[in-house]
Amino acid sequence: MAYLTTEQILEMADAALTTYEMTAEKSRMGEVASEYAADEFGVKATSGQIGSAVTLALTGWEGIKAATRKAVDAEFA
Repeated sequence: MAYLTTEQILEMADAALTTYEMTAEKSRMGEVASEYAADEFGVKATSGQIGSAVTLALTGWEGIKAATRKAVDAEFA
């Protein structure tokens, strides 16, 4: 088992979020996070690390949606 730092898991989350933004396929997010860890850090991420990255990515997606909704509401209020 390889130790990944918080920053590395955040990078995995960013890769997963970017993929989700482009494909809208939540099912690929874990795969992308895992591949990112292997490619960038040379480690096989654990299921917990992958799960954390996906959870962070989905939280980021909710933030994007909320910010967009707020901007649209402000524009048309």
